[in-house]
Amino acid sequence: MASTLVIDAGNSSTTIALFHTEGARIEAATAVRGGISAARGECAIAIRKVFAAADIAKEPVTKAMMASVTPSVNGAWERLVQEEAGLDLEFVRYDIRLPFTLDYEHPECTGADRLADMTAAAVLYGAPALVIDIGTAVTYDLLSEDHRFFTGVIGPGPEILARSLHDYTALLPSVEWWKKEAPIEPKNTEQAMLFGIDAGFTGVIRETVMRLQPLVGNNAHRVITGGFAQRFVDKLGMDFIVDRDLTLRGIGILSVGDF
Repeated sequence: MASTLVIDAGNSSTTIALFHTEGARIEAATAVRGGISAARGECAIAIRKVFAAADIAKEPVTKAMMASVTPSVNGAWERLVQEEAGLDLEFVRYDIRLPFTLDYEHPECTGADRLADMTAAAVLYGAPALVIDIGTAVTYDLLSEDHRFFTGVIGPGPEILARSLHDYTALLPSVEWWKKEAPIEPKNTEQAMLFGIDAGFTGVIRETVMRLQPLVGNNAHRVITGGFAQRFVDKLGMDFIVDRDLTLRGIGILSVGDF
């Protein structure tokens, strides 16, 4: 069975992985901070890692597909994939075949990562669904029972909150919030910031879900993804399916188009 090279090009980092059609499994995932603009060599190594995993699995890589929210790097990715894999790079777009109706104003502006997320949610978990993706920005997208992607919300992610505290104040430092858990009882400025970022963002998720839940009903599947999904879901006190590979799985499913 063939497999696909899948690429999720975000604002802060890019993840490259192997998608196995059987079971919609992700393997050999590598996150490259800064993406192709900052680390082209690392991206090339990540592609080679994918092909090595495919060789071991005896599954030829016959397709390459990317969900990109940074159009300026698309050309560079097309060239790199052609050089390393000899494949034409396809893109997740609003006008390709989707497993749902895109009932959204200006569908051409809908982020490719959101389309991939909703694809994986629809195919793997079913409708209705509420999908949260924690990245530089955090998205909340809703799939109706009749398979319409009909509304969504975009808000600041924890990285934006951390940066804004530093950028818009004179004395607050830049904190690498992801390296430490927030303390229960802050004792210094950095700890106070970590607590504020963690509590503030957790509260935003909870409030947003409470407002959106009535639009899809209480029986909707709640799915959360992103590298820090588990970190926050543990504090929410809400039932969520945690699927860190949701976006990559959605890209792979769209590359196959069997739904």
